[in-house]
Amino acid sequence: MKLPHAITATLLAGALVLTGCTVSDSTASAGATDTVTTTTETATETTTDTTTDASTDTTTDETATVASDDDVDWDALPTTDVTLTDAGITITEAGTYVLTGSSTGQVVVDTDGAVRLVLDGVDITSTDGAAIQVDSADLTVIELADGSTNTVADGSTRDDEEIDGAIYSADDLIITGAGSLDVTATYADGIVGKDDLTIEEGTITVTSVDDGIRGKDTLTITGGDITVDATGDGIKSSNSTDLGEGILTIVGGDITVSSGDDAIKAEQQIVISGGTIDVTESVEGIEAPVIAIDGGDITVNASDDGLNASASDIVTSGLSITISGGTLAVSMGSGDTDAIDSNGDLTITGGTIDITGQSAFDYDGSGTLTGATVTVNGEAVTELTGQMMGGSMGGGMGGGTRGGPGGR
Repeated sequence: MKLPHAITATLLAGALVLTGCTVSDSTASAGATDTVTTTTETATETTTDTTTDASTDTTTDETATVASDDDVDWDALPTTDVTLTDAGITITEAGTYVLTGSSTGQVVVDTDGAVRLVLDGVDITSTDGAAIQVDSADLTVIELADGSTNTVADGSTRDDEEIDGAIYSADDLIITGAGSLDVTATYADGIVGKDDLTIEEGTITVTSVDDGIRGKDTLTITGGDITVDATGDGIKSSNSTDLGEGILTIVGGDITVSSGDDAIKAEQQIVISGGTIDVTESVEGIEAPVIAIDGGDITVNASDDGLNASASDIVTSGLSITISGGTLAVSMGSGDTDAIDSNGDLTITGGTIDITGQSAFDYDGSGTLTGATVTVNGEAVTELTGQMMGGSMGGGMGGGTRGGPGGR
């Protein structure tokens, strides 16, 4: 969604509600007022869309919006240096804010414009609520200053339970920069974007008592070194009410996930075209109504299904898994588990797949295997049946379609 917006930035006066923070304005002297007009947009980049009938015939023809600051002229907006104190800070005007120091308070953004928070060696350990909380902004960028080490932790209590992330944004959020960010969530989730959340760069570690990283409308990962240890889901896109949202896209980055539930999850669609993904522990490794993989180096360890295309509250038909490229290694737990389980169609046309487990494939619709290199428990596989048991662990390649839907 493109949102042209004229931003009026007033330096210092009204830009911060400081209550104890030390501020130096690098663009104007104290008390001076400057008016800057620019255009802030959320650029449209191509991902995929889905409907209640999530047919793979149409999934590559639609677009979904993702957060981008390509059209923000940051040079035209003011830059303010802020030394944090325990009183915290509230930002009410557009611009760039370079944050240093430590705080037991909150960094709050509440403005109509675009805000860039440059974290340059901060330690924000909130005693009550989110550590970084964006109540309103056209766009918020969290930039990790080159070589910086930043630590963020939230309080275990909330006055507003809807603000459920240690880093929380009610609007579009981008995380970028060549520094590091360590996020500890003691209330619920680690990083939450209620609109579009994009991670471009940075060394990011999230430890969470619930979900690790959640972008409600979209979660897009294009780069970065990301490690998630979550009691709930690892990384997810959670919109289950608006068609064309709830999409998780991975095109790059080095991602490691350990989760107590699903490692990589979306309510409508998951698209993986690049990056290195290592799911070290999960119940379901990768789960969505529609899963499309055409690149990347993916390793999945799961106690239930490795890949699972299953219905959600909003997508109940047209379920599918399509693998056309990349490298995928799946290791399964014992019992009624499937490495690749589609409650609809399963189409494999490319890539390299190595499966260790009792049941390799399960699908309720059509199944096609062409042009891929597939190994199940050390044995080469060249065709699919309704359910395929692994050679050494499952007593030989076998047939027959399971009764009822597979997976969760």
